[in-house]
Amino acid sequence: MKKVALVMNSWKRFFTDAWHAGIASRIREQDEDISLYIFNCFASWSLDEKYSHGEYNIFELPDFSEFDGILVYINNIDDPKITERLMERLRASGKPIISLAHEVDGCYYAGINNYAAITDIIEHLHLKHGSERFWFVMGPEDNYENSVRVQALKDYMDKNQIAYKDDDFYYENYECQCGLNGFKALLQEKGEIPDAVICANDNIAVGVCEAAVAAGYQVPKDFLVTGFDNFDKASFYSPKITTVGHIREEVGVLAVEMLLKIWNGEKIDRFNYTRTYPVYWDSCGCKSSKPVDRRAHDSWQIMYEIKTNAFEGELLALEHDMLLLNSVSELPECIKGWLPKAQCDGIYLALDGNLNAYRKITDLREYNLFSNEELRTDGYPEEINLSFVYEDGEVKSEARGKINGLFPTFEATKPGTVYLFQPIHFSEREVGYLVLRNAEYLMSTQYLFTVVNTFSNAIENLHKKEKLAYFNTLLSKLYMTDAMTGLYNRQGYEKLARKLFEEKRAKGENVIIFFLDMDRLKYINDRYGHEYGDMAIKKTASVIKECCGENAIPIRHGGDEFVVVMNNMEKHKITSLVDHIQSQLKAEARQEKYPFSLSVSIGYTVTDDDPDRDFDDYVREADEIMYDNKDAKRHSLY
Repeated sequence: MKKVALVMNSWKRFFTDAWHAGIASRIREQDEDISLYIFNCFASWSLDEKYSHGEYNIFELPDFSEFDGILVYINNIDDPKITERLMERLRASGKPIISLAHEVDGCYYAGINNYAAITDIIEHLHLKHGSERFWFVMGPEDNYENSVRVQALKDYMDKNQIAYKDDDFYYENYECQCGLNGFKALLQEKGEIPDAVICANDNIAVGVCEAAVAAGYQVPKDFLVTGFDNFDKASFYSPKITTVGHIREEVGVLAVEMLLKIWNGEKIDRFNYTRTYPVYWDSCGCKSSKPVDRRAHDSWQIMYEIKTNAFEGELLALEHDMLLLNSVSELPECIKGWLPKAQCDGIYLALDGNLNAYRKITDLREYNLFSNEELRTDGYPEEINLSFVYEDGEVKSEARGKINGLFPTFEATKPGTVYLFQPIHFSEREVGYLVLRNAEYLMSTQYLFTVVNTFSNAIENLHKKEKLAYFNTLLSKLYMTDAMTGLYNRQGYEKLARKLFEEKRAKGENVIIFFLDMDRLKYINDRYGHEYGDMAIKKTASVIKECCGENAIPIRHGGDEFVVVMNNMEKHKITSLVDHIQSQLKAEARQEKYPFSLSVSIGYTVTDDDPDRDFDDYVREADEIMYDNKDAKRHSLY
């Protein structure tokens, strides 16, 4: 089966569904043996450059050499470095590349003929309506389609000796506000209105009409206005906007047909165009014979708003439920009831294993709590964790695990399958990616951004919760830890040892309390210095901790005194533990080549159910037994 990659940046938070819809319809209607893989991001809508960087990172995910053809839509990428890097990787793949609606060096082009279409508009205004003085309110000056349209306008005026100046052109963006701003700016500068205002699209044209009314003018009575794209607002605004119609889905259809010819070894033209047609309406003084069904449009708008409100309400409820979770691992159980509402065949979540790398941190002084420096800013790891799999209505826990690359995990088994890859990131730091299989519903209804953003925010919030809980544990441990030995301090004595005693007593169980005191520490300090004395304390503490095991609570009770609280055990095991501590101390002293031996005096007691005795009573008892042990040692020397 042929694999086609579609690499694209959506327009702000709106997924450009026309490309996918055209491609998928051509593949499925003709039953072509092709699957489609979309690598989409929502960059450039935010003023946060780091956020955009995190979005663009999805372009680094695929190995493009694994695909048979590549379609790319880069019109909305506003960072030249991103475009350059992307095209460098696409060309390196050696696969045929078709650029949609944008001319790229060395690539085939599929899209409308912007030059011819805008020429028809200005020619109509000039010849049909006698317009000679023009203003032009256009999109971004460096946008490809906008620049082609501007060049066509200038060429027509040069050819027909129509006077114009560069300041007759106003550039901003493709939003309605551009029309409002552009008309105001040009009117203020010129002082009088032109014969016609040509706009880069219908949004801008509506803005110009609104600004004209605010300034006391009427369209088309005082001047003419034209747009481009034949959006709904062109036909339902008053006056209806003269525009250029084209079916964007046809670009996707054309791109598939171009790839089929290339794969068959046929030669094709570099530039391939879909049809456009002028729509002359009220804003230029013309009357169209094409009826407008306002009732059907209003009905569709009402139903769309009802469905959207319901969907967003369900998503909001899910978001609330996710806020109550404590870890990312709890997500699958939380979201599985909502998943059918997304109407996807499959949903997959791949997360970078470094997401939990902070758990290796033991010294908070070495780490910035507010950073995610363990996560990369460019590209994805070779191996990533497939943390969640939902296919054909079921959550499949057994399918989780580590994957290397996209295939064979996301290998399509049916022609016409569409996989959509969306980045998951914390600002510029990559976290992983979300994969949706056959997600036409989310793409066509424009719910995609909201869904992806909801999941991304949930993962980030849960990650912060887990991270904070981990570091709080570290801080608590640090608060209860003796700085010199790493054993628990007096706070640990109160919060852990006493707590264990009370919990066991409540269950009718006993604990063992050891009291240990180093032998001859004063002699070591006096004879060899406090540096050696500190070394002796640290080594003794490490041996006690190692010998007593993970379930014990070892405490530095004083300068050279230690308390250990642990679960009860048989008498012979207690004796064995005491002997083991002493033998390990001697062995460590020999290994470290200390000029002295290491040993401790040990006393221990087993608690009972006497209600008149508390924890401190048993510690004192173990202390007294320890001193009896120490006295016995001293007497044995004489």
